[in-house]
Amino acid sequence: MSEYKPKLVCFSCKFGWGYLTDEAALSSKIENWIPIICTGKIDAAHVINAFEEGADGILILGCPEGDCHYQDGNYEAKKRVYILHRLLEPMGIEKERIKLELSIDPEGRRIPQLVKEMSKELVKLGPCRKAKAAEKMPREVVKARGGE
Repeated sequence: MSEYKPKLVCFSCKFGWGYLTDEAALSSKIENWIPIICTGKIDAAHVINAFEEGADGILILGCPEGDCHYQDGNYEAKKRVYILHRLLEPMGIEKERIKLELSIDPEGRRIPQLVKEMSKELVKLGPCRKAKAAEKMPREVVKARGGE
């Protein structure tokens, strides 16, 4: 039996966490690194889509609290992660699968350690359920989105 290697998606603010080069991404074992202008711009649909596409965990790297380039983007990200924890729990996706790190690391030196820690946590949890989000949502939510 082969060793389980979790699929981690990392959204990273380019202001607080710098530009991660391809070499740094490879050494950090980040196969799915997504640079973004601000963590406040991450929509819940992006996270849900990542899980639907096979992610086992999401790591969001944002600016320190009170030090966002866009004033309050990191606060918005913090609120959104809280809401996502509540939304994904009924779908069987544990809140430990989404981590928000509000700090600064323009040279990307802490990223390998954060990825390693998150990967260890995901190994303990095992593979994420790959159920479609709409199938697990309450019918009222699906109707509000224009579903059946």
